[in-house]
Parts: sequence; C-alpha cells; structure tokens
Amino acid sequence: MPDLRVGVLGALEVHVDGHRREVAPGRQRAVLACLLVHAGHPVSPEALIEAAWRDDLPQDPPKALRTVLSRLRTVVGHDAIAWAPGGYRLTTGATDAEEFAELVERARSVEPTRARDLLDRALALWRGPALGEYADASWATAFAQQLEQSRMDAVEAHASVLIQCNEPAAAVAGLRGLLAEQPFREHAVELLVTALYHAGRQAEALERLAQHRAVLGAELGLEPSPSLMALQGQILGHELAAPRRDTGLPHWLDTSTAFIGREDEMADLVSAVLANQVTVVTGPGGVGKSRLVAQGLPAVHGRLGLPTAVIELATTQPGGAVNALAAALGLRGENATGTDSLVEFLSAVPHLLVLDNCEHLHPELGRLVSTITRRCRDVQVLATSRRRLGVSTELVLPLEPLRLPDPSATIGSQGAAAAMRLFGDRVRRLRPGFALTTDNTTEVAELCRRCDGLPLALELAASRTATAGVTDVLEVLSAALTGQQPGSLGAVVAWSHRLLAPEQRELLEALSVVAGDFDAETVRGLAGHLPSWHGDVITALAELVESSLVAHHHSGGDARFRLLEMVRVFAADRLERSGGGHAAREAHAAWVLDTVTAIRADWPQVDGAATSARLSALSQEVVRALDWALGAGRLTLAGDISHAVVRCLHWTPGLQLRDLIIEVGERATAQPGPEVAGAVAAAAFSIGERGDPSRAREWGAAALAMSPDPESAATAQLSLAVAAMYAGDLTDSARWFEALAMSPDPALTGEANASLALICCYCDDLVAAQEHTEIALAASASGSDASHAFARYAAGEVEARTDPSRGAILLAEASAEADRVDAEQVARVSRVALFALLVRGSRHEEAVPLGLRVLTDLRRLGAWTQVWTMLRMLAELLTETARWSDAAFFLGAAQGAASAPPPVGQDVERYAEVQLTLSRHLGDRVLEQIQALAATTPRSQVLSRAERVLTDEMRRSARPRSSAGKD
Repeated sequence: MPDLRVGVLGALEVHVDGHRREVAPGRQRAVLACLLVHAGHPVSPEALIEAAWRDDLPQDPPKALRTVLSRLRTVVGHDAIAWAPGGYRLTTGATDAEEFAELVERARSVEPTRARDLLDRALALWRGPALGEYADASWATAFAQQLEQSRMDAVEAHASVLIQCNEPAAAVAGLRGLLAEQPFREHAVELLVTALYHAGRQAEALERLAQHRAVLGAELGLEPSPSLMALQGQILGHELAAPRRDTGLPHWLDTSTAFIGREDEMADLVSAVLANQVTVVTGPGGVGKSRLVAQGLPAVHGRLGLPTAVIELATTQPGGAVNALAAALGLRGENATGTDSLVEFLSAVPHLLVLDNCEHLHPELGRLVSTITRRCRDVQVLATSRRRLGVSTELVLPLEPLRLPDPSATIGSQGAAAAMRLFGDRVRRLRPGFALTTDNTTEVAELCRRCDGLPLALELAASRTATAGVTDVLEVLSAALTGQQPGSLGAVVAWSHRLLAPEQRELLEALSVVAGDFDAETVRGLAGHLPSWHGDVITALAELVESSLVAHHHSGGDARFRLLEMVRVFAADRLERSGGGHAAREAHAAWVLDTVTAIRADWPQVDGAATSARLSALSQEVVRALDWALGAGRLTLAGDISHAVVRCLHWTPGLQLRDLIIEVGERATAQPGPEVAGAVAAAAFSIGERGDPSRAREWGAAALAMSPDPESAATAQLSLAVAAMYAGDLTDSARWFEALAMSPDPALTGEANASLALICCYCDDLVAAQEHTEIALAASASGSDASHAFARYAAGEVEARTDPSRGAILLAEASAEADRVDAEQVARVSRVALFALLVRGSRHEEAVPLGLRVLTDLRRLGAWTQVWTMLRMLAELLTETARWSDAAFFLGAAQGAASAPPPVGQDVERYAEVQLTLSRHLGDRVLEQIQALAATTPRSQVLSRAERVLTDEMRRSARPRSSAGKD
C-alpha cells in the first residue's frame, strides 16, 4: 500500500511515497478535505456531495460523486478510500496535524532545551491557515478552529520554554505575532511582559502591561487577570515569584529524639531549598535522609511560606506517582488522575512538595517532577532518594554517614564524634545511667565503626546495648558482620532480627504487609488471623519497639507505630523467603474485612465524626487488601470489603480505592453469582458517582438480578436510583427511591425520602416534597449523622421555595454537620444551594465569602461541573451589582465549557434574562467579544479571576461607608 501523507496545516498537500501529488482543485480537493476532517470515520455520500457541489448539484449526484472518488483514488491510492457502513472513509495516511500534536505532547514532559527543539519542529509544520481554502466551509470550521487553537497554545508553550532557556528576546517576536491576531490572550500578554523584562527591557514591559489594561478596560470593560494585576509590582521589585501563603505544616516523622551531628547539613539543606526549585538529598539506606528533611522542614516552610505536602512514596508501586501526589494534595475529583490536573492545581496553588523515598520510582518520578517544575514556576520540590531524580535543574545534597571517632585521637576526644554522641544518647533513652568512660569508649568507638556511622544501624545497636552491654553487643555484631562489605546496613538489621524471639520475628514479618502506620488494635487484629500465631501481641510489639525495629509516636493522645523503611523491606523479604507471604496477606485482608464491617455496623449508631475518621484511617489498608484479593483470585472477599465500604453512605473514597471497587465489580460481572452481587452493586454505585450513569444503571440491574439478600438488593436499588437521577431521569429515579423507602432499614428510609423530597421539589410538587422531608428528618434523626445532614440539605432545598430565610438556615446547618462528619459531597451541594439562595435573595455580603470558600474547595476537588454552576450564579450576583463586563465573562465561561451542565427548569429563563440584561448594557458586539474571550481562557485562569473578583467584593463591602450629609 502506498505511503500517503497529507498536509492540512495550510493549503491541502498530498505526498505519496515521498513525492508530491497534485489533487485537482475544486471537487476532488473538497472531498479529500471533508474525508480528512472526519479522521477515518465514515462520511455519508450526502455530506461529501454537499462539500463538493454545495447548492450547484449535478443531475445525478451519487454518480458524480463516484466519478470524483475514482479520480481521487488515482492520486492517493485505490485502497486509501473505502466504503464502510455509513459512508466513505480514509483507511490510511498520516497528516502533518498528527505529527504536530505528537511533537507538542512530547514537549510537555521533557526539559526546556529539548522542549524548545520539539516545539520549533512543530511550529515549522504550519504553512498557513489550517485547511487553506476550506477553513471557512461549514463542515470544516470546527476542525480548523481546533487546529488553530492548538497552534496558538503551542506558540505560548514555545515562548515559555524560550524564556526558561534564557532566550527571552527570541520569545518576543512570536508572542507579538500571536497577540496581533488575538489581543486578549492574557497568558500570551503575561509571557510577553515576562520575556521583555528578562531581555532587559523593563520600561517596555511595563508599557505593554499598561496598554493591555487600557485596551481591555476600554473595549471590554474588564480588569486584567489576577496574575497580570500582580505582575507590575513584581517587575518593579525585580521579583516575579507569586505571593505565597502559609497553610500549615503537616505532621510527618517523629522528631522528638535529639538530632545530633547534622548541624552543617541542616544549614546546607535550608540554603539549598531556598535557592533551588528542586533539591534532592541522596545517600545510602539508613543514613538519615528522611530525618534530616523532617528536621529541617519547619525552617524551610517558614522561609518559603508555601503550603507544604509530604508524599511518602516507599509503598507506592511503579506507575502510581501521579495518584500519590494527587492524594497528598487532597485532589479528589475525576480530573485528579493525570499530570495535567496536577499542573493545573499547582499552577494556581503553588506548594512545597516533599517527596520521600523516591529511588524505586525512577525515571517515572523524574519525568513528573520535571514537568511540574517546568510548568509551575512557583512550586518547590524537596526529595529524598538513594539516587538523583534525573531532573536537569536539581541540586543534589549527598548525605554522608555520621563522623566516626579517630582511632588515633585520645579517648576523651573520641566521644565528641557525632556517631558516638548519637549512640550514647539513644542508649541513655533506654538506660539513663549509661555514660562513655575510659573503660568502654574504645569498644563503643569500634561498635560505631562496625555500624559505619549509619544512624539507623547505630539506633539498632543502641537498643541492644541498653540490655546486653557494649561488650556482648560488639562481639555478636562483629560475628554477624564477618565477611560483609562496609556499609552493610542489611547485615545490622539481620543481626537485630536474629536476636528476636520466634514470635517476635513472626510478628515483625507479618507487619510488613501493613500499608501505613498502625495502632495496637491493628496488630491484635492482624495477629488474630495468623493461623500460626500463639504469642502475646502487646509483649511482642513492645520488644520490637525496644529493639528500634518499630518506630512509635503519639498522635492525638494515641500511640501510633510504623516500620522503618529498611526494616520493612528486610521483613518483607524474610516473609517471602519463609513462605508466609500468602498467609500474612490473607490475614491482613481478613482483618480489613472485619474492621470495615464493624465500621459499617457502627455507621448509623456511633458519632459520625468518629466513624468517618476510622474509615479514612483504614482507607490505605482497604486499598492494599483489595489489591491483594484481586491478584489472589479472592473475589468474594474483595466484594464483601467493597460492599461494606460503599454502604458507609456519604463517605467519599479516594480515587484509587474507588477505582479498585469498580475493578472488583468488573471482575464479578464476568463471574456472576449471588456471592458477588454486593460487589457488582457497590461498583455500580461508584460508577454512577464517577459520572457514568448509563453504565451504572446496567450494572445496577445486573446486581439486582443476582442479589440473594435484602442487603445487596438495597445497594443495587440505591445505585439504580442515584444513576437515574444523574442521568436526568427523575421518573425512574423516583421509582427506585420509592422502593427503598419501604425498607425496614431506617437509614435507607431516610436516604430515600430525602432524595424523593428533592425530586418532588424539582418537579414543583412542594406538598409531596414537604411530606418526604418530614419522614427523612424523622428517620435519620436516630441514624447516621451523615444521612441526617443529607436530610437537612433536602429540607433546606424544599423550604427555600416558600421560606428562603428558613431554607438558608437549614442549608447552613446541613453543611456544618456534613463538615463535622466528613460527608464531603453533602457539604458541597449544601453550600452551592446556599450560595444560590443568598444571591437570589440579594444577601450579597453573606454570599460573597461563602462563594469564595466554595470555589476554593471545588478547585481542590476537581468538581468542575459545580464550578460552572457557581460561575453562572456569580454572573447573577455581578449583574445585580452592575459589574456588567465581569458578569458577561463568567456567564460566557460557563456557556463555553464542555463539562458545564445545561440550565434546567427555572434556570433556563433566569440566565436568558441575565444574557439580555448584559446585552442591553454592553451591546451585542462587546458582549460577544467578552464571552468569546472567556470561552478560550484556561479554566484555571477563569477560576482564579472568579476568586479575585469575590475577594474584591469582600474588600468593597468591608470598607466603611461615608456618613450621609458629610462634606
């Protein structure tokens, strides 16, 4: 088959086997262009006839089309155009647009110099307007505009990497050309001003900013974006970094023990992070990389002022780095599953990212960090790893073992060595009377040398010295290390492991399957499912802590435990070597099922804050258990865990857990039966929450058909009811909720009636809505706190239709209670409803701070559907306060967003009226320009502008008003 390549980035060009072929102008070129626009999909003969002849049809259009196609095949190859059901399609060939898209995509994840070269090549492919003479044809307009938008995005990306490559002058020309075409592209303005500044043309940069602000205000009545508003002061101050704010420092490692011998390294660390975007502390296992970073984090955090997120990566599997970062940042929406969503969030909310234990994720993590830091200039990264990340801009801080005593020095001066001081401090924590003396200094010094100055090895040796004495420990350790290479921390861990009693070794190895930190109850539960365990759990755990193999700290008054990473790796290896891996993981999964089942039983009876916190703390272990159960073929076990989690109503699982619940259901649909009905029902519910109601209804019906008991049947009905509501099928949703309302379970009765109240409210049946509300509030009053919050939300929506003040009170109560019990979705919808109520009641002073809070939460959650709903309401508020241009911008952004839900019910007329009002005040031309600008503005910038506008409104309302009659 000939090699066909078609150029669409300009006038239509055809190359076959590397040689230019001329396609006759007119109908043949029009038909080829129409086929290209549909990218290999069938195009009906009628559409091709329309493209070729428009209104000047031949006498026999189908016959004429076949003639055109026959002649076209002689140019592009007979097999290149084929008939398929639905019409003709191109079966082969590549376009320069595909090459352009591939080059741009590759440029997104490489270093700036490489990205510059790739984008040079991509932009060089353009020869003129996409599709040339056919760009304005009705069937080609959307395709051509999409390509043109991609070209403009690439011009901006090219300018950005030129600036990063210290070539700002080269960026200026391309940006000026782009702004001549699209003067209101604010990211291009920001890049141009930045490039001018870095090219030494500060006055010109400030003048360009002033010109843009003047034109934007004169023609559209808008203020520049928040980033542009801040840029002038940053240029005048010779500092382009965005303002940073402190949102608190997360708890990480226990730093309560004395930090010894790292004074210089601490100073180096702080200086390095302040001066570099990426800093990596490297060194062998056990050298104290994590402890150094944890110790220095408060100083770094205080100086940077950035929100800080710690991402512990030791147990993250390859391919899971993006999800680990998203989870640590609290990103919960469907859009939180890719690098682009991370970049979007971090661009708006820069963070200090602390990445611990990175070595096993190389080079995946290197690519991710490179992309984030290149596209988010205010993000800082501090990492620990046994090797560098491979990011060209990283600064590596190698961490050496602690200084050892000099054998030639006097006995008295040897005690000043850092390794000696650390060893002595750790022994005294267990045996306060211990001291370095002339009798033991030589042996302690030798012990420190045997441990190679590694802090972890020293702590393990110190724990044994506290009970056995220096001489005995040195003798045993020397024997254990005979023949080992220097720096063999594994040998020190193995030596400490051998000193344990058999039951202590068994427990330590079993604990290696636990995903996160744990408490004593976790240890009891796990041991209780081990078939060979017969020891005393607390005694064994205490010995592991005494031996420094298990670390502990206190959190909220409770003791928490964790395996040191080197110990966890060693214990996991020993577990597999002993053949006990399967039994330990099965015990872990069985304990998880017991625990989540107990939480499910407590859900309607115990304080909601406590049960929600228990389930959140267990989430990581649930993921580990489901992952193992799927791999081991234990589908029923996995399904029972999934079902119990989903029945903790209104608790929102993280993305990884939700996806595993869906995967369990997918496996179960392939092996249907009553024992997996709950698994399929749980997956159906999760799929509906994810935004796929059609598939959720299919799986919900399958689960209901195989359900052997009321419990799984109720979950299936719930999934069907929720999916139908999301699909807009209120009649079917009401049918399923009415069935659930007859359940003997008060929790389901309350849930069903609250949902029926909302459905009746949407249908303007307020009498029935009120009846359902009363039942829901009564049923949930003695049940789950989360369900009661949901019932209050429904009551607030219903009450607001006749008594807005009372409705606002109920909605505020619902959101506060939902916050308390971590019912995230209930809190969110309650606040969105309350914002609408306050806006439409002209209670702007209350609406503005609430709207700012909601938009901030929605950004973190990635809940863009609700963001667009909020922005429509913001447009209402701004219309009432006569901020016509801003109102037009946000209404246009919502109208132009693909993920924005269409207005329904009374909102259709409401927003048509807002549009008409804006047209009267701005004029149709200006309104159209503003809304076109809004539709092409990146959504993160739209959201930032909304937050800025709301902040301005808060400041305006806080200003003291002038007294009446005052001169």
